[in-house]
Amino acid sequence: MKFKQALVIQEDIIILKILERLAISNSFRCKAISSLEHLDIEDQNTNFNVIISDILFDGIAPLEFVSQVQEVILHQNLLIVTNMGQEKIKKETMALKGIAGFFHIPFNLDEIEKLIQTY
Repeated sequence: MKFKQALVIQEDIIILKILERLAISNSFRCKAISSLEHLDIEDQNTNFNVIISDILFDGIAPLEFVSQVQEVILHQNLLIVTNMGQEKIKKETMALKGIAGFFHIPFNLDEIEKLIQTY
């Protein structure tokens, strides 16, 4: 039996745990990390069904972070869950190829769950 794989990248530990539990409760094997620095070689070789990530990390611009994730980690869908409230950043991020959704914190957990259930 092949398992669905999820990766959650969030510095905020509470949001990290909420999203991790959401993925697990929807039958995903889930790895939850606070930054890309916590990825190992095995993670980079996993083709994740979904990555749920923030885009606000020290030392890197939001769009640059998204590009880095898309370049470094094999995945099928990328969801952004962030405190970044600027509509301009949301529009620019959603215009990128491979972005499946963009959610501002506070977010509607049911909307995210509905989306990941399709993966």
